[in-house]
Amino acid sequence: MYSYLKGVLSEKYPTIIVVDCNGVGYELFIPLSTYDKLPETGKEVKILVHYSFNESDGVRLFGFYTDEEKLLFRQLINISKVGPKLALSVLSGLSIADLIRAVQMGDVDLITTIHGIGKKSAERLIIELKDKVGDINSIHLDGDYPGTDAELVKDAETALLTLGYKRYDARKIISKLMKDNDFSTSEEITKAAIRALYKKRNI
Repeated sequence: MYSYLKGVLSEKYPTIIVVDCNGVGYELFIPLSTYDKLPETGKEVKILVHYSFNESDGVRLFGFYTDEEKLLFRQLINISKVGPKLALSVLSGLSIADLIRAVQMGDVDLITTIHGIGKKSAERLIIELKDKVGDINSIHLDGDYPGTDAELVKDAETALLTLGYKRYDARKIISKLMKDNDFSTSEEITKAAIRALYKKRNI
């Protein structure tokens, strides 16, 4: 029914936005992955839309910034016992790159870091998505760094895990650091990640 909405972003919150299209405000539920990419309010935005209707909730619109987010959301809600709310939680809890990697590697532990996902749900999600995530072939996986020794990144991640940091937090901060810095050793990456994680914890 709806493919996308293009208008002015009049309101934005981590879970809900309002897009003004020629004087009509459309409320859309969004994942954090979309929220992080949004412009400031008052700016023009194009949001991809998934239309949903059921007797208990009525009409609801779900918004996404990228085709990959929308496609993965639709794949998630087709899994037994995964509704739109949980699907948004999945997209909010892990980046698409990390989720796809976790599914392909059967990483139950990483998927269970998502709020609302237990071990059995994670196992079911991996089974259901394993043959489908290949359809999302246009994304660049965070953690794949052209020209960088992947062993350095892997060693730094292992060091952080040994120190007790969660895998998702470690991967997320390393991904950010690698985009902004040039490191020559895994020790440099590890130390920078610890500093960044400590600073984030104390904000």
